Amino acid sequence: MKNNILKKIFSNLDAIITATTLTICVILVNMNVIMRYVAKSPIQWCEEIVTSLFVWTVFIGSAYAYRKHAHLGVDIVVNRLHGKAKTIVEWTVSIIELAILIMLTIISSQYVYHLLYVRGHFKPTLTDLLRIPKAYTGIAVPIGFGLSTIYSIYFFLTDRLHIIKKKTVEDSEHQVEGGNF
Repeated sequence: MKNNILKKIFSNLDAIITATTLTICVILVNMNVIMRYVAKSPIQWCEEIVTSLFVWTVFIGSAYAYRKHAHLGVDIVVNRLHGKAKTIVEWTVSIIELAILIMLTIISSQYVYHLLYVRGHFKPTLTDLLRIPKAYTGIAVPIGFGLSTIYSIYFFLTDRLHIIKKKTVEDSEHQVEGGNF
């Protein structure tokens, strides 16, 4: 039972991180509004923390949305195609999508590297008020794009190459009954 809970937490870690960071953002912003208008003393560090948490919310949340196929897409052209033409367009889009995600992961990783190293020497760039490394915020970008890249590879292997078999509803019910969640 404990193993199932850990597996469920790990498999939904992107959703948990997104929900947690967004919740903390909402609490901090509301707390700061109350402090600003009631106590006439805003929380100085709040904006820096909320901005960092929001970056985490956006990029990890984007990966979660990608995993759940929840991103908006314009598929009017693809839906009008049939047969081989539709297959070619779907393959082309999948390959371009994967290439762009790989490129964004690499570029954002280089960005984080440059937040930590100046001319090859470890000298982290710090935030203005709290003086914490900006890399703590920036690392969310390559993590988000990296997760999206992994999900894209998985979808390519299942939907295009059919190397990985998708679980059906019957498979899931059988595993739950057998205790193999």
